[in-house]
Amino acid sequence: MQNNALLFLKDWFHQYVQGFYSTDEQLHFHVRLKEEHTLRVLQHAGAIAKWLTLAPEQLQLAEIAALLHDIGRFSQYQTYRTFNDALSVNHAQLGLTVLDQSDILTGAGLSVHQQNIVKKAVLYHNRRCLPTDVGDDCCLLSKITRDADKLDIFSMLVTDDEDNRIPQSPELKHAPHYSLNIIEDLLQGRLVKPADIKTSADLMLFRLSWIYDIYFTYSFYYIQEQQYVEKLIGMLPATDDIQRVHQYIKQYIEENVLGFK
Repeated sequence: MQNNALLFLKDWFHQYVQGFYSTDEQLHFHVRLKEEHTLRVLQHAGAIAKWLTLAPEQLQLAEIAALLHDIGRFSQYQTYRTFNDALSVNHAQLGLTVLDQSDILTGAGLSVHQQNIVKKAVLYHNRRCLPTDVGDDCCLLSKITRDADKLDIFSMLVTDDEDNRIPQSPELKHAPHYSLNIIEDLLQGRLVKPADIKTSADLMLFRLSWIYDIYFTYSFYYIQEQQYVEKLIGMLPATDDIQRVHQYIKQYIEENVLGFK
């Protein structure tokens, strides 16, 4: 792998994304949103990798995986006008198609082994859970990518900046009602099942359940420091159920930041 592989791929990424910008305001907004999201995920991945004191080659691979994790999003939105995979295509799988067709990882000087690790991190970044049979290198890179992605999505959910906020899902009813099955999952420390999402409140609780899929102490500390859970809870109905969920998740995070350095 070239020492400047990340710089090479950043330049390619920028040129690739530029091809999706349009006079269509809706398309332009969503392309910009994903481009800026990607660059922040890259920063988060680098911070996690440095906290883990990874070797320079591993650090660069972690940053490359973060840079490319959503590369399928741009053609997804251009074609389907949605980021909802269930209504279009799996954007991670589409990302692999983009990487294979462009062969850009070869151009960056990555070995076949390194390419496979990066591609699997891209493929697995949006899975409900990581497969249990992945190798150590792939598992580590995938975990970094998944954590970094969630950290920025949390920020995009709670920001007051409308230009960088994740838009409401038009497919869901905007309502404060939520499923009791979802509350039960959250109080048992389980990821919420996508099939249970019926309203905007359900979707918010689903995203809150991602806390149970965070891997690194650094990430828990960052979530705590930024008060993402408190801000997300504040966007939900002030019911006893929601307060119990808040207390459970708060304690879960506190247990996972013990000994943070």
